[in-house]
Amino acid sequence: MRNIGKHSKATKAWVTLDFGSDGTILTLKDNGQGFVPPERISDLATAGKLGLAGMEERAHLIGGKLGITSQLGKGTAVIVEVPSSDSLRKKLG
Repeated sequence: MRNIGKHSKATKAWVTLDFGSDGTILTLKDNGQGFVPPERISDLATAGKLGLAGMEERAHLIGGKLGITSQLGKGTAVIVEVPSSDSLRKKLG
């Protein structure tokens, strides 16, 4: 949410949490200016843009994944998928 307020020039933002048996999905979406995301989120760290890269790293640390969709003039969506502890245990064996 801090990145939305700081960078997006959005007038609206939405946060949704979807709880399922396999895990939880957090979606942060705004109607801001958008940007052209790099092929790999880790490329942002090389450019000194650590916010999204740090979010991706934290998602991976808990067995999750982070995705970004953005379009110039149409806003951005950041989606974090975190597996449930049961789902993660099954995956790890």
